[in-house]
Amino acid sequence: MKKRKIKVILVAIFLIFIGLVLSLPDGKMRLIVCDVGQGDGAILVKGNWQMLIDSGADNGRMGRCLEKYLPFWDKKIEVAVISHWDSDHAGALQSILKSFKVERLIESTASGQNIEANIETMVAKAGDRLRWGELKMEVIYPRDNREGVDNDVSLAMVLDYQGKRWLFTGDMPREAEGKVLGWWNKKIDVLKVSHHGSKTATSEEWLYKLQPELAIISVGVNNFGHPSEEVIKRLEAISSRILRTDQEGDMVFLWE
Repeated sequence: MKKRKIKVILVAIFLIFIGLVLSLPDGKMRLIVCDVGQGDGAILVKGNWQMLIDSGADNGRMGRCLEKYLPFWDKKIEVAVISHWDSDHAGALQSILKSFKVERLIESTASGQNIEANIETMVAKAGDRLRWGELKMEVIYPRDNREGVDNDVSLAMVLDYQGKRWLFTGDMPREAEGKVLGWWNKKIDVLKVSHHGSKTATSEEWLYKLQPELAIISVGVNNFGHPSEEVIKRLEAISSRILRTDQEGDMVFLWE
């Protein structure tokens, strides 16, 4: 009986050791688009470095995504980017801050909730460029600092890693797209479709200029008609591959 207990303990220790080894960071860049329901939330991970891109609503789903894809001992998020302070994009941040230390916050407007009090904060606007090793970030909207939490203040940014460009748009509307195209119209590889595929954004002109190979729609059960059939047809017209969190769940993209 005693020998059996020892064997069980040894097996348990071995399994814990294997779990620890498997959870060690491998140094590859990963982008996880989390299924947060009707909202936006993603994580960029490279080794022990992490960037949060919106947090989703305060429904527990972003917390579970972090637990699933980050090492259990790593309770630090180096950068958090909040596109705007609508609850479906930023509602879970307060809960996340109870479990994780966020070193730097990048926002387009102040939260109005005193979240910035204990975090190094940057209010970003178009033209700002940041870099973390090989990862480059260019802010393309808004061009002027503004106030409020409306979609029109959504921070839009391009993340470039090893020549692949990902455009995150928050909930920026069609009017904002037109302003951006007045001075920025580079092609991209992946588009995080604005406002969960609402027909108020993702215009034909915008897509024609950007030509994304892949379009990601972060969406859940809703009463707004998201994603709009009009937007789906526009994406199909330029042969973009469409992936949706309500159909795919969490999506993990890996750079070799």
